[in-house]
Amino acid sequence: MGECKHGLRQGCVYCHGHTTAAARQPGPKRRTKASRLSEKMNDRMTALKQRLRELRGSP
Repeated sequence: MGECKHGLRQGCVYCHGHTTAAARQPGPKRRTKASRLSEKMNDRMTALKQRLRELRGSP
């Protein structure tokens, strides 16, 4: 690897960063604890709204 246009012998991230980024592939997305919690809260709120609709007699 030669000198980059910024004057660094080893090359810089701006000039040679594209070669290292392509070598790394991101793994599959994992659900975080926060996303699981928000899904659980969303399910609870949906169930609560359905029960309230039934109690009020609204369609």
